[in-house]
Amino acid sequence: MHDDEPETMLEQARRLVARKVSVIPTGGGLSLKAKQPHHQALKATGHFSLNREGQRRSSWKALQSRLPTLEELEVWYLQHRARGLGLVTGALSGYVAIDVDPEGLELVQALGWQPHVLTPSGGMHFYLRHPGWYVPSNASKNKAALPPGVDIRGDGGYCMAPPSRNRAGPYRRTAERRDLTIDQVPLTVRIAGAEYRLREALGLTPPGPAKRSHQTSSAAQMEEGGRVPVWLMLDRAESYAAVSRNRGAFMLGLWLHANGYAVEEAEACAGKYAERVCGVKVSPFTVGEAVTAIQSAYRYPRNQPWTRQDGAWASG
Repeated sequence: MHDDEPETMLEQARRLVARKVSVIPTGGGLSLKAKQPHHQALKATGHFSLNREGQRRSSWKALQSRLPTLEELEVWYLQHRARGLGLVTGALSGYVAIDVDPEGLELVQALGWQPHVLTPSGGMHFYLRHPGWYVPSNASKNKAALPPGVDIRGDGGYCMAPPSRNRAGPYRRTAERRDLTIDQVPLTVRIAGAEYRLREALGLTPPGPAKRSHQTSSAAQMEEGGRVPVWLMLDRAESYAAVSRNRGAFMLGLWLHANGYAVEEAEACAGKYAERVCGVKVSPFTVGEAVTAIQSAYRYPRNQPWTRQDGAWASG
């Protein structure tokens, strides 16, 4: 019944790539790893990294910054017979997706949102245009910040795309073609007596001005070769970690970029940032994640550099 599934995925993948939307192959079908990247297909097209033992580990990081080629699509679906399709969210594709499980459908109904995709589990996907700033993925790792059953796939993420399926059934595209807008995402919602800052928790508020450091000693105000000191930007980026460590890394990248640091210098700061924030939450946070967020910041136009005001640095 589904013998031509890889060919169907290839056809849809071609359509998405033609629209400048990046994709990855997933297990799909009846596989227990239906929602996971198709590791063998990715490695066969050079998308892998080496671990300490020299073993190849599949990676789709490159597909967050460039579209797959037609040759890669054919290897994934015609040679390796991948049966699923992942839509890469973020700045490159121009979309983010709000992922709502059945637990969150009461909220969706109250807000009047119309879904773009119905998932096999009874949930929904809602597509929004990428807002132009870094939007973290898997925001529900911060369980206290988002309502139950609500998550987002932004920069560095992906969501399953129709006509993919898993053991529970297919992902189905609805007739809705209008993008959900940020204005339709309320600033706050109240559910079961708890208030959630929904728009901020989803990463759909623009980066705000940095808070000033309270350090006022002469040593604390010393520049590094006339530039804003890295430690000061690290301090300010660290203040974002309680909400999103990825967003803090992105902000660090924006500030380093604005203040004249080359991307190579910024990448070298990723380890320091990751070391500072790794213990903020139970879930791990790697140097690689920090590097990805910092690199993403450098793809945006450079902001105004910081200036000295009353002996302290203030963002531009």
